[in-house]
Order: sequence, then C-alpha cells, then structure tokens
Amino acid sequence: MVLPEAEARIFRDRLGGRRPAIDLDHLARQTLGDEALQRQVLSLFSRQSRDQIARLKAAMSLRERSEAAHALVGAARGVGAFSVADIASEIELSQAPVEGQLKALDRAAQSAREFIADFLAE
Repeated sequence: MVLPEAEARIFRDRLGGRRPAIDLDHLARQTLGDEALQRQVLSLFSRQSRDQIARLKAAMSLRERSEAAHALVGAARGVGAFSVADIASEIELSQAPVEGQLKALDRAAQSAREFIADFLAE
C-alpha cells in the first residue's frame, strides 16, 4: 500500500519529468507483492545506502570507490531506486573526480530514504 504523501511525491516527480524516488511497481515485482518483504528490503536499503555512500566518500583509491558504487548500484536497482542506481553507476565507471556526482547521489539517496521513511511509517 502506498501512503498518500508517497503517491503525491510520485505524481509530482512524474509531472516534473523525474523518476520517483522508489519505483513501487518494480519493488512489488521483485518481492512478488509481499508487503512484509517490501518493508524489509526497503529498510535494509535505507541503511545500506548510508553505509555505501560513506564508503564512497572515504575511498582512497579508484578501486575502493568503484566497489562501493557497484554495491550501491545493485542494491538500488533491486528496490527500484533507479535515480540512485544511475548516479552510482556513473561514479563506478568514472576515472575522474566525482564531486558533482557525489552531491547528486546524496540528494537522490536522501530522497529515497525520505520516501522509505514515509512508506514504513504507514
């Protein structure tokens, strides 16, 4: 079930040409419609996104940065956080500084975590 606030955010995002923070249709397909499992994986993703972004920021090498970004890409795609996944994928593949992408990733991940908090508060 989707909260009215979450529905409104999805509608605004679609009108603005942006993807929703979490694609609930994708999440439902991934979890075979199991709402308890949806809540569980969203909660896990919320924590994991914080951890992987901290790892990205602390990375001392391109390899460490790429590994952290790769883990985040997989987790984000699994729950339907496609904006997070797209930005993390850019970071994973980049050989150059990624300061701008990290800022965008922070914003996208924060939006996803807020969406998840609303969803879990239901």
